[in-house]
Amino acid sequence: MRASIRELRRHDWSALRCGCGQSGAHLTESFSRLLDARSMQETVGYTLENHLEVQSMLFEAAPHAVPVMLTALGEALHDSVRGHFLGMLEYLVTGESHQSEIEAGRPDLEEECIAAVREGIVVLYAEAASGDAEAAFDILEFVDEDEARLGYYRSALAPGRGEG
Repeated sequence: MRASIRELRRHDWSALRCGCGQSGAHLTESFSRLLDARSMQETVGYTLENHLEVQSMLFEAAPHAVPVMLTALGEALHDSVRGHFLGMLEYLVTGESHQSEIEAGRPDLEEECIAAVREGIVVLYAEAASGDAEAAFDILEFVDEDEARLGYYRSALAPGRGEG
């Protein structure tokens, strides 16, 4: 079994609030479909937008989704899913808790997402080196506290350097 599926199963999604107003229980199917997709058509109807976040306003399920997406980025993914996960990670580290989450006692979901991304930061550097460098760096700018490392990778992976 793939590590991303194990990470997905590690959480009780039904106990988490989702941006669509339901529990996060349905997110297991959305993630499973995305992780298994081998074509863009197989992803239709399965998105994390408006579930983990709505217009960059985060919901309780968001920080739990981060390790699933990071683990998946280290696996074989359809390009559209890889792009979706990278875009979603950027929303999660730059967003802020939805008012309903603040009222429920979760005012720092963006900080939880940033902390979760930092735990798997090497995955984003691997993505920068061999995948979508621009998307990876867009996330790394918000999460990597090691400015020297970020600068080194930016320079080493700059177009025309021939080291990528």
